[in-house]
Amino acid sequence: MKALAALGGAGALAGLAGVAAVVLLLMAAIIPPAGPDGKEAEIPAGLLPIYQSAAASCPMPWTVLAAVGKVESDHGRSGAAGVTSGANEAGAMGPMQFEPGTWAVYGIDGDGDGRRDVYDSADAMWSAASYLCANGAGSAEGVRSALYRYNHADWYVDKVLEVAAGYDQLGAAGDAAGLVANPRLTLTPAARADLVAGAVDERVVAFLAWVLQRHSIAVSVLRSGHSMYVAGTTRISDHWFGRAVDIYAVDGEVVSPGSAAARALAVEATSLGAPTRPSEVGLPWADLANGAVFSDADHRDHLHFGWSA
Repeated sequence: MKALAALGGAGALAGLAGVAAVVLLLMAAIIPPAGPDGKEAEIPAGLLPIYQSAAASCPMPWTVLAAVGKVESDHGRSGAAGVTSGANEAGAMGPMQFEPGTWAVYGIDGDGDGRRDVYDSADAMWSAASYLCANGAGSAEGVRSALYRYNHADWYVDKVLEVAAGYDQLGAAGDAAGLVANPRLTLTPAARADLVAGAVDERVVAFLAWVLQRHSIAVSVLRSGHSMYVAGTTRISDHWFGRAVDIYAVDGEVVSPGSAAARALAVEATSLGAPTRPSEVGLPWADLANGAVFSDADHRDHLHFGWSA
């Protein structure tokens, strides 16, 4: 549907061919604006957490990244040439419509399966976030210019921002819906209610979205049901502010000192970059304790991930 241009040290790539511009204009005419009350506001539940976690890696608004996915391919559902295989007239491929040269520079293994696949939604979304972030989307004033770099057309930038504004109106409940509907996430009634009510910090939401790309998990506590204070202290818990999550099972294994899956998740989480990386981690393994990572008797049956103010 379009050609991307790699910038800076990557070198400039060719702009849109005339025929590609015509295709883009036609697509703009048939894709209506997104809005919270219509079908166009619906992001597939399995893709919403990927958009959120990929955008958080920048960080940039997840709504902008999702809007790019909507305008490019209706989140991979458009059936247009090049979305699921091959390439379109402009040479673009995949749900986020990468040109081969740009994919070679910015392509990312978003789902951690050891390969970069332009037709894979997770890989394509993380790569699009990488490209946009490299061109300024991490700042509010840079979003528009980053989108223009993605596709050199003012109408395209306007369209994406229009769709993003519609997604913004979905609010926290819309974000939570993607997690609540994810079959890889088990929630206690209190944790589910916290998500639906929008009582959970956006960093926790982004972290859970990232985890669910790699593991099935069961969450016991987000905010509700936890004491105001950290056990045995007078320090107010991050749970009290909706800034923490306790996970009691990973990939079907109850968290314990002998759980390999839980230990793997703990190692992965402590290796994350900001802002997705938690600022405090409680776990059962004393050998992993280091600074903000701690182990004690209260954390032998769950993983605790929290974020300070």
